[in-house]
Amino acid sequence: MSDVVSLHEAEYGEKPAIVTSAPGVVNFIGAHTESTDGYLLLFAMNKRASVAASLRDDGSIRFYAPDLNERRRTSASALKYRPEDRFAGLTKGVVSRLQTLGSRVRGVNVTVTSEIPTGIGLASSQAIGVALAYALSRLYGTPIDEIEAAQVGYHVERTYERLPVGFGDFLTSAVARGGHFLFIDSHRLDWTHVEASLDGVTLFGVNTHAPSALSAKEEALRQIECDRCLELLSGYGNGCSFQDFTLDEIASSIGRVPESARRYCLHIVAENERVLSCRSAMVRGDLDRIGKLLTESHESLRDLYEGTTPEVDWLVKHALTVRGVYGARLAGGSSGTCALVFGRADTNDGLADLLHQYERIFGFHPTVLACAPDDGVRVDYREGP
Repeated sequence: MSDVVSLHEAEYGEKPAIVTSAPGVVNFIGAHTESTDGYLLLFAMNKRASVAASLRDDGSIRFYAPDLNERRRTSASALKYRPEDRFAGLTKGVVSRLQTLGSRVRGVNVTVTSEIPTGIGLASSQAIGVALAYALSRLYGTPIDEIEAAQVGYHVERTYERLPVGFGDFLTSAVARGGHFLFIDSHRLDWTHVEASLDGVTLFGVNTHAPSALSAKEEALRQIECDRCLELLSGYGNGCSFQDFTLDEIASSIGRVPESARRYCLHIVAENERVLSCRSAMVRGDLDRIGKLLTESHESLRDLYEGTTPEVDWLVKHALTVRGVYGARLAGGSSGTCALVFGRADTNDGLADLLHQYERIFGFHPTVLACAPDDGVRVDYREGP
């Protein structure tokens, strides 16, 4: 927190009135299930985005993010979305949304710092949006709770910036608890905290720096095919969600749905089952079972959904040969270039050797984040009593 406070003071000549922070998010298991109203198991990582803010006497809105290399200014009367605003657009979007919800908007100075790597599917922008909503609502005297902060962040990216994001990352960044995972039922809009019995286990996020698996257009086309598959299958009276189907029903749909769509749907139905199994294994502390499910998730994502890259495939395959590794998979959805490795803390040396091989073969320099389930959005500092 001290860094964002000192940076804010150096930039604007005053200390912030409030500092909030929100965590990045790791999709532990549940690849491409949220967009089909399925199950997810996520956790908030102990890497956070921090927002420092103070009110201004005029109507100017100023944004400074040194580690994102961005500095912008606008006014409270000019909140229209502009693509070139990058992360500053989140501030404009949050201010605009809070204004719609009844806040009396004034000029504000905002400073953002982040430990969360960007562009690899770890919810960096979602964390900033949630932290901004939590901070600015308090600064404007109309504080909102954690779920409302998630809803504001989601609205900004989905409606203001028109990005095809899901709600799960925002919700997890807002309401997560340390030592817990968040189980989300996207169809019933329900969620619960799952206590993790993971003593002696470390979660490694490996940024492969490789290209993304799917383009936004490819992901959208898969979604269309899956929706069409569900429509065709539901016409036989089976249900309106992939949660209502079994693997046997999808497997026996040859001839009724396009083959590519059938494979995608096989992945989704099996992935929903894996999420439920993983939740149960987590409660029991069954590390071997959790690792097996993670690896099966990756293999399904590779073979059925066709949503992985050769670099991540290689890394997952060879990570499983490292002593102490229980399982591994691609994390981060269509934009993901991060491999999640689930293993004991003493796998560090073996994993380091593997990453040297990876760099030599593919030419990308990988970076590793050891992460653990953390708390959601919080106020780290508030001026006054």
